[in-house]
Amino acid sequence: MSKIADESAVSQPILHAPFIDPQNNYFLEVIWFVSWGVGLSSQLKFRSLSVEDADWIAEVENDPETAKYYISVYPRTEHEIRESVKKWLEDGREKQLVAELDGEPAGCVSVGPSTGRSRHVAWLGIFVRRKHWGKGVGSALTEEAVKLAKALGCRRLMLGTTEGNDRAMNLYKKFGFEIETHVSEEAYVDGCWRKSYIMGLELTPCEPKISESLADSKMPFSSPEKSVANVVVKQLMDGDLEQIHRLQNCPESTKSSRKIPPITKEQTKKWYEALKSMSGRHCLACFENNKLLGYLRFVARPLPYSNLNIEEMIVDVNERPEEAADALITAIKGFKERYGYRRIFGYIPQTSTAIVKALKNHGFKTNGAMKSYYFTDGYYVDVSSYEYP
Repeated sequence: MSKIADESAVSQPILHAPFIDPQNNYFLEVIWFVSWGVGLSSQLKFRSLSVEDADWIAEVENDPETAKYYISVYPRTEHEIRESVKKWLEDGREKQLVAELDGEPAGCVSVGPSTGRSRHVAWLGIFVRRKHWGKGVGSALTEEAVKLAKALGCRRLMLGTTEGNDRAMNLYKKFGFEIETHVSEEAYVDGCWRKSYIMGLELTPCEPKISESLADSKMPFSSPEKSVANVVVKQLMDGDLEQIHRLQNCPESTKSSRKIPPITKEQTKKWYEALKSMSGRHCLACFENNKLLGYLRFVARPLPYSNLNIEEMIVDVNERPEEAADALITAIKGFKERYGYRRIFGYIPQTSTAIVKALKNHGFKTNGAMKSYYFTDGYYVDVSSYEYP
């Protein structure tokens, strides 16, 4: 998600990778002529990101005016940022474009294609150095990002921005982005909690879209309710890997997530090993007599957020899905109360009836949906945002 402004532009996440011509795999340089003021004209060039950019990125991330929209915690050292840039470049999935104005870096933009069921979607991230605000740099970068997303074959381009970042929202609307949903009090900015908005731009029509009636008809039949005496929520153990792998390869159960089976055992192992409580990455698992019924993976985010974000929730649609969903939501609410987090946020596709029912029963509300965010069984499916309380 992004937090940006034109020309007070910042955005999140900053998805760093070289800007490469997707067809010919060579560096593509684009030259703009940017004008501002009275009779003043300068040359704007685009190039790929490099490790040497860490110094001016450190300047941006430690600038109080920029950080409040970027939603970053500073101070951050140049070394820390350089190490992050190295990792971004090694990953190479996102495409990154740096703008230079008269030979000096002025800002950058990234287009990060999503994966799995949302692989037709890319996320936009952008920021502009404060001394170059108001010079058209943000507009030029956004236009190039739209072109790049189209060149990558993406059907939708999405971003996030924070309440109060009006110049950013006006810029996005100029390019055709529309607000699709929001979550309340997600980030602490300038002494108060603010909404975060998700905006989307359709680059190519997403058809066919699933209807509500068809979504309901596609949901598997839920098994009759049984006693919940043997249903428990606890941590995952090494010995649960086979069961996690089984659930992650269930075609129907995984439709509540971005996962598309087959998932290899090695991928499941990496998924499991990425859970690190001291880094805020957690998973609650629901069992009945030692059989895995489902899990809820989430991130406990530090200030300026202090919220819990549901990353992935899967329940076995063939084994008491409603009870598993209810137990997992009960457990994450308990985690929230136990450690003093403020709110819980999650994004669930409209077709995941058991999970949606559990969320609503527990008082979660929705403020909209990311349009056509999943592609499942030949249909584009909306993914709704949920929040509690």
